[in-house]
Amino acid sequence: MTRSKRASRRPLRLRGGLAATGLAAALLTALPAAPASASQQAVPGAVLIQNAGFRGYVLCANADNESVYVKPIDTRDRFCTWVQISSGPAQIMYNVGKDQVMAYTGGNEGAVVMEDEKRTPSGQTPNTQLWSWGGEEGWGGLALQSYSDSGQNVDAKATDGDYPRTDAVRTRGWRHGHQRELTWNPIPLR
Repeated sequence: MTRSKRASRRPLRLRGGLAATGLAAALLTALPAAPASASQQAVPGAVLIQNAGFRGYVLCANADNESVYVKPIDTRDRFCTWVQISSGPAQIMYNVGKDQVMAYTGGNEGAVVMEDEKRTPSGQTPNTQLWSWGGEEGWGGLALQSYSDSGQNVDAKATDGDYPRTDAVRTRGWRHGHQRELTWNPIPLR
């Protein structure tokens, strides 16, 4: 199957799974059927997820593998465009460019990855694909926490210095080092 045929079929996979549970019906009809061109198509509810410790850096899915990275802001990059879909007290973080959802692999410093949206036998989203926002900190950021382990927060800090990481994003516990890099802000795209 060619890349263009795969790309045109991928949005249907997530649409069907989410529609079956009744989540975000309005969003699902607004998603493009194929990847957008360089002129970014508007997606209702789309946000960039900007780091509060490293202003100007956002979460992005990797186009070529399952990793999530921190990159300088580029509002035209659909792999940096997210839609938060509520699932009770938590959110599914759907990536527009990847047509997948963000997930936590478990453990301290566990990888944050992109994967196809899943459902348990009872129709629920597994906790590893759910995220929650912590309370607002004095510097204006909110911890982006794994719903399956609220002690694990998405970490933008490099492991060997005080700058944005260039490797794949992982989680980190709140008490292990600085906290600003563990906080984020959803920035609406209009």
